[in-house]
Amino acid sequence: MGFTASLTAIVTAPVLAWVWANHLEPNLLKVTHLSWKLPRKFAHLHGLRLVQISDLHLTQSTPDAFLKKISRKISSLSPDILVFTGDFICRAKVETPDRLKTFLCSLNAPLGCFACLGNHDYATYVSRDIHGKINTIPITSCRPLKRALISVYQSLLSSSRNEFADTFNPQTPNPHLVNALQDTPFQLLHNQSVTLSDMVNIVGLGDFFAKQFDPKKAFTNYNPTLPGIILSHNPDTIHLLKDYPGDVVFSGHSHGPQISLPWPKFAKAITNRLSGLENPELTRGLFSFPQEKRLLYVNRGLGGWKRLRFFSPPEICIMRCLYEP
Repeated sequence: MGFTASLTAIVTAPVLAWVWANHLEPNLLKVTHLSWKLPRKFAHLHGLRLVQISDLHLTQSTPDAFLKKISRKISSLSPDILVFTGDFICRAKVETPDRLKTFLCSLNAPLGCFACLGNHDYATYVSRDIHGKINTIPITSCRPLKRALISVYQSLLSSSRNEFADTFNPQTPNPHLVNALQDTPFQLLHNQSVTLSDMVNIVGLGDFFAKQFDPKKAFTNYNPTLPGIILSHNPDTIHLLKDYPGDVVFSGHSHGPQISLPWPKFAKAITNRLSGLENPELTRGLFSFPQEKRLLYVNRGLGGWKRLRFFSPPEICIMRCLYEP
């Protein structure tokens, strides 16, 4: 009896884990609540509500019900500002432009909706190749299983340093995506900054993997007397921003990673490396950089190359600005 029970458990556990990861957790939308404790000089932001979403990776297989769930949840949070930190699409393909526009048009915030691009949002898909170098990835190499095996190989046996392939050139934003965004409430900030009602700077950076990360250009119109919200898809760029102003950086890219093992410690370290980050400790959550007086939040995102998640549910982040004299 004991042997039979053990055998049943051995067979059943992976099946249940697969069902959970493939069908249940990808739809378990979670809201992360954060507070930004404001210094006196930024007290005018008290009460401001800022919502971040990231990494939608919209494809034909993304359920309409899930998109409606995201929209309803964001509406219930009543954001003053809504930001999207890249990867609207998957592998540089705008598969369903009308669905994308319908979804984005269902979102709104009175002070504005702003976005930056991710590595999937350019004319050609950019990621790490089999040698671990940042490179364009041909469509024949974009099959989910093949990309997953390459990611595992890179995580365990290859360098995660951010090095570009010798022949790699800067990529241009996906024209079909850019055109679609023009018909939505979202203002694309590609190495640009805007000032909202003399309250706050919003800075959007080009994607690092696409060789479009240009903070010098992005901060040209930055008002140094006001606080700054920075949108940068890849959290590895936090260390490239140390000589620039700004108080809170929002990123995505890592997806958590999608398959995470919170314990034991060595398993967590391995799954964190699956994110492909040069700094795998930045895969998710809130980080403080006291020297720069800056916060970084890394969002787990909403979608992925496949709707498969384990201990890393899709996420909406809301940050409330609080001043306590």
